[in-house]
Amino acid sequence: MNKELRIENNWCNAEMLKIGGLYFFLLAGGLWHVLGVFQTVMRISAGAVITGLALWVAWEMWQIFADSGIRRKFAIWCSAVVLATFWIEFAGVHTGEIFGSYEYGATLQPQIGSVPVAIGFAWLVMLISSVAVAQRLLPQKWLANLPLFVVAIGVLMVLFDAVMEPAAIRLNYWHWFGATVPLKNYLAWFVVSAVFAGIAFRWQLFRQSLPKIAFHA
Repeated sequence: MNKELRIENNWCNAEMLKIGGLYFFLLAGGLWHVLGVFQTVMRISAGAVITGLALWVAWEMWQIFADSGIRRKFAIWCSAVVLATFWIEFAGVHTGEIFGSYEYGATLQPQIGSVPVAIGFAWLVMLISSVAVAQRLLPQKWLANLPLFVVAIGVLMVLFDAVMEPAAIRLNYWHWFGATVPLKNYLAWFVVSAVFAGIAFRWQLFRQSLPKIAFHA
């Protein structure tokens, strides 16, 4: 019993260290931006930071799966999210038909066809984080119901985007050609997020509690 308790305490301490490290890093980045220091470094590293955060959260998820079949499905799902959302963004930038008329700035590098490589990883980490938030805030019966789960994740993703837009525009991640963010942007976010949430639900990827780091990412 004591050995099991020590193992559990060590695991909790490791989780808190990870979360503390994450917040320290994020707060340091925010402070640097406010003070106007290390701006070149921040611009160069922004894409790598987003990609690294997504891979970190995905790795933490990977470790909680005991079944190799679920692990394989999770790997496929993550790959599909990263690749599909990149090409959706690519089509959105070059047609203006999906999200509205917008383009990416020079902050997120490298880019392929004027779309940051990191953007698919941004979608991935936000989807996983949305599930973690839903697990904290919503009744279990919602999470066990496909339509309710899909709607919940879609709404959370739209809220994330709405909160993120002003900061992203200010940091030159992207900008809109119109005066305001078009409604179709939020509709597209909801639909894309709901589709991948539905696939994850069918594949039973989020039946267990997600790592704490996913909630804080």
